[in-house]
Amino acid sequence: MKHNLVRRSPNTLLDDFFNDDFFFPRSRYQTNIDVYQKDNDYFVEVDLPGYKREDISVEFIDDVLTIKAEYREESEEQEKKYYYRSRKCSEFMRQIRFSNIDDGAIDAQFNEGVLSVKLPIKVREEVINKIEVK
Repeated sequence: MKHNLVRRSPNTLLDDFFNDDFFFPRSRYQTNIDVYQKDNDYFVEVDLPGYKREDISVEFIDDVLTIKAEYREESEEQEKKYYYRSRKCSEFMRQIRFSNIDDGAIDAQFNEGVLSVKLPIKVREEVINKIEVK
């Protein structure tokens, strides 16, 4: 499994500026994600509280697992002379590269706000070729 999760430390004053939380605040709510291997399977577990099953899509294309979740809600209220409209939007996307996955046997389940994806590793059949020595 390959990971591109290396984060470089700031090297210059300019890097410090663009990584400053004052100018670019980070979300207080970060989505927890666990990736681990057990026996002959990889597992990906993602906390997605507040999302519904129909808000989530899981794709595996060209050895890349893509998990997306998008939630949109609009509400309108009219009272007296007031008009109120509220929109809520939340999006999540994560991509993880795997290799040697049996993509026809991937299983995804969503239960109580946690998405669990099981990615079976392809079992390599040992092929014995007898080579004639000349």
